[in-house]
Amino acid sequence: MQPVETATSVRVAGGRTLVTDGPFADTKEVLGGFCLIEAADLDEAIELAARVPAVRLGGVVEIRPVVRL
Repeated sequence: MQPVETATSVRVAGGRTLVTDGPFADTKEVLGGFCLIEAADLDEAIELAARVPAVRLGGVVEIRPVVRL
């Protein structure tokens, strides 16, 4: 994945999708897992992230691009 500086965090609160630049947390967090998805652009990735069940239950999804070699 690209460095943490490239992260976008997605939350859903009150039925609204909230998007912030930057990582979910600046501390060492336990990784709950990750999914590799293919999206045309950041907007499509945000749409997909907002549909993750954990996000609808108060969780956060951090989006980062992959490193292309």
